[in-house]
Amino acid sequence: MTERFRGFGYALIDRGSPHHLDELLRAVADAGYDYAEVDPRNWNVWLGGRVNGAELGRWADVLERHRGRLRYTLHGSLELNLFETPERGLHESLLRAGLEVSRAVGAELTVYHPGWRPTPSVDRMTDLLARERETLREVAGELKAWGGRLAVETWYSVGAVGYSYAVWPEQLAAQVEAIDHGAVGVCLDFSHLFLASEWFGFDFLDGVRRLAPLANHLHVQDTFGVSSDLNIPALGKGDLHLPPGWGAIPLADAFAVGDFVLRPVFMVEVLDERLLARLDATLATARQLAGPG
Repeated sequence: MTERFRGFGYALIDRGSPHHLDELLRAVADAGYDYAEVDPRNWNVWLGGRVNGAELGRWADVLERHRGRLRYTLHGSLELNLFETPERGLHESLLRAGLEVSRAVGAELTVYHPGWRPTPSVDRMTDLLARERETLREVAGELKAWGGRLAVETWYSVGAVGYSYAVWPEQLAAQVEAIDHGAVGVCLDFSHLFLASEWFGFDFLDGVRRLAPLANHLHVQDTFGVSSDLNIPALGKGDLHLPPGWGAIPLADAFAVGDFVLRPVFMVEVLDERLLARLDATLATARQLAGPG
């Protein structure tokens, strides 16, 4: 752990099997990470915008076995979209279900994908943003009661990946600043930010400078900045989630210019089970990027 960060973590997606999740968590802890980011997408933990208590219990039991060695953050539902006006109530319920799961398993922070504009949509962006702020302020008050936090993730957009205001660092920063609650910050995903900067033509490091002071969580991985509907590692296309140093993101420069005053978790988000053999090397790279502490 360094003074700049709460600790180092590794993000996991398991197969929905207690044995598999147990193995992954043990490997992450054995390698020396402080945190694991967990994602119950393969467990049916939330169904129909509600928590499925039976599956939550099975999933939580596995996490509990490793609580003495790991702390947790949670990645919220990928299907959640607060800009989905016709089904807004259902999506708000799904948001709250995700936070209920975080509280149940003791996850310190929940990663939230920002609203993205469905096609077609007749809603004005200003109205969509205002409604998102209202909802996130409400849940922030609930989070404060038990010490949880929410991180609104940087985004990118190409083809089937829907457009979100969070592709623009200034707009994401302004939204979080307007929510103005200590429980809500930015999840600075370096791959998403780099892809967006290359696609939309803004300066990546300027984006880091703007977002770093608001970042209460980091997703650290590498890619080549070539936006694509498909992830094609051989061609360097897509949001590849490569180990830091394998792609083209100037990560060393990013950590040099970023002022991470909120002490976010340095969460490595590689997600490829084949690269678990590199857990030790990846942690060493993460510590090098983080700098002395």
